Amino acid sequence: MLAFANYFGDILQQPAYIRKGETEEYLPPLVLTLANAASEESSVNIRPNYQELLPHIDHYWLPVPSSGSFLYAVEVPENGPNTYWVNLAQAYDELDDATKQQIAGLQARYFNPYGNSDRDEYGQPKYAAGRTPEPGERVAIHPLVRTHPDTGKKILFFNAASDVDIVDYDHVEGAKLVAKLQEHIKQPRFAYRHQWSKGDLLYWDNQATAHYRPEFDANATRILKRVSLRGSRPF
Repeated sequence: MLAFANYFGDILQQPAYIRKGETEEYLPPLVLTLANAASEESSVNIRPNYQELLPHIDHYWLPVPSSGSFLYAVEVPENGPNTYWVNLAQAYDELDDATKQQIAGLQARYFNPYGNSDRDEYGQPKYAAGRTPEPGERVAIHPLVRTHPDTGKKILFFNAASDVDIVDYDHVEGAKLVAKLQEHIKQPRFAYRHQWSKGDLLYWDNQATAHYRPEFDANATRILKRVSLRGSRPF
């Protein structure tokens, strides 16, 4: 899988962090295991990982997010869950002109609680209202409207799964704008739904999509492998 992904670009090495319940920094492998079958099988710092995942862009918490990811189904439940990919270019195109003007030039500041054992990665995202990052939080600032580096298209580069605020913007109006964008990208017409089968390998453009999945049975076994590619700084 790693050799195959390398044909498409340079492999992303995620930075080290401290996992929950541990004190030493942990450098994730290049091939991540996303598993809920047993906590020790998973390479990521998310527990429990059967809960709902809101629309998110992989590695949004890095200054330079990944350009894309490969996800391989080792074992998946017979009855789902499906994964949905949101077309963020279409989501931008279908914004009304007033909102396009409103978000032009704005920057979003995203918080990610990797390494902070007191924060819940599955909690409902809040408007951060200019707060200071907490210990262990990673913070990244990205434009709300991104230009795709290959196509030149404008992208609504918005992550709906973490605490966020709008840089140098009125907090009340910023909270309203974020809530509006969260609802906007959830519209079914923007999404591709994938029904997983064992052995599926999906590759997506992380510069133009967000993805999400519903909660599923905590007793079901779901094991996937992921490799991500290095990207470029959003502009």
